[in-house]
Amino acid sequence: MRNRFFGIALAVLSILSMAACKDDNGGPVTPTTAEKTIFFYMPWTDSETSTGQSLYSYFLANINNVENGISSQNGLGRNRVLVFISPSPTYSALLEIKYSGGRCIRDTLKRYSRIDYTAPEGIAAILNDVKANAEAHQYDMIIGSHANGWIPKGMDNYYRTRAFGGSTSRYQTNIADLAAGISRAGMHMQFICFDDCYMAQVEVAYDLRQVADYLIASTSEVLADGIPYDEVWKYITPATPDYEKICQTFHQHYMAYTYPYGTLSTIKCAEMENMAAIMKNLNANYTFDTGKLGDLQKLDGYGQTAFFDFADYVKALCGGTVPPEFTAALNRLVPYYSYTPQIYTDLDEYNGGFNTVPVNTFSGITISDPTDNTYLEGYKTQTNWWLATH
Repeated sequence: MRNRFFGIALAVLSILSMAACKDDNGGPVTPTTAEKTIFFYMPWTDSETSTGQSLYSYFLANINNVENGISSQNGLGRNRVLVFISPSPTYSALLEIKYSGGRCIRDTLKRYSRIDYTAPEGIAAILNDVKANAEAHQYDMIIGSHANGWIPKGMDNYYRTRAFGGSTSRYQTNIADLAAGISRAGMHMQFICFDDCYMAQVEVAYDLRQVADYLIASTSEVLADGIPYDEVWKYITPATPDYEKICQTFHQHYMAYTYPYGTLSTIKCAEMENMAAIMKNLNANYTFDTGKLGDLQKLDGYGQTAFFDFADYVKALCGGTVPPEFTAALNRLVPYYSYTPQIYTDLDEYNGGFNTVPVNTFSGITISDPTDNTYLEGYKTQTNWWLATH
């Protein structure tokens, strides 16, 4: 999920305003191949009939912050910014944010009615529209939604399964389907950023290893305000993003926030194959002592923990000593991360009443291998990560 504990009211301001496209001298813009296109993907985040869990108003605030970041840089340079957003379950639009005459304008490029953006073909169709309207040398994808990591969609109970997307399975997308959609579009991502909960996981990164260079995500719940785009924008826009500064700025923002909770990691997807090979060897030589399950660092708000700190688990798996080859591989896999002394959870209604979890050790990525969560035990062995490492 993307935590909503602040409460939500749908915005009455429409983002779908039309604007003419002109350059700073008042003339028409000549299309060119951009250095990179930064694509915000913000699908519907509730059910067919409800708006109570919708993040739409927060998405509007995120877009305003992006525009503030663009204005602070006096424009987009050779980059372009497109946004796919769903104000309702039956309507979506593809917009472009442009900078002209010293201000940002929003141009509606295409409208969609009931497109199935949870299926690979629907995702590919949207990405093909992005490419057709804003061809670039590189593409970045930033996803705003509720989310729950690798856990497959199929249950409407929001605290148990979310994949990513809405509050019911009709608007949820499995990670493998996202990867398939990106692959179909032939649109490899420089990075995929999940401004969502619980996506910095080995299971997620393994599924995305062939369609993105980097994954930017949180191990835990993300507050509804999400990433402070006005503050991190200058680190996202260079040809090579400053991933370390993105994580640091996120940390500084939330440490000074009313609710000082949040984690953010940068994961290098190309390192997942090597890490899987290391874990396959460790799993062949060690057996986890289930009696130590309660000692592991939990990074979620469930009563039965689903997401554990990766390095802490490996330490326990290997009898208290982390193998040096694992440490070296982990340092390459997660070069940058940040975390607050505690993480927040909005699942107190389901976990017995706690809202915070102390973070005593942190490696920037989680794993579900040791979970005894009664719902997940039948699913964890079906992930591509599990099949590659056992």
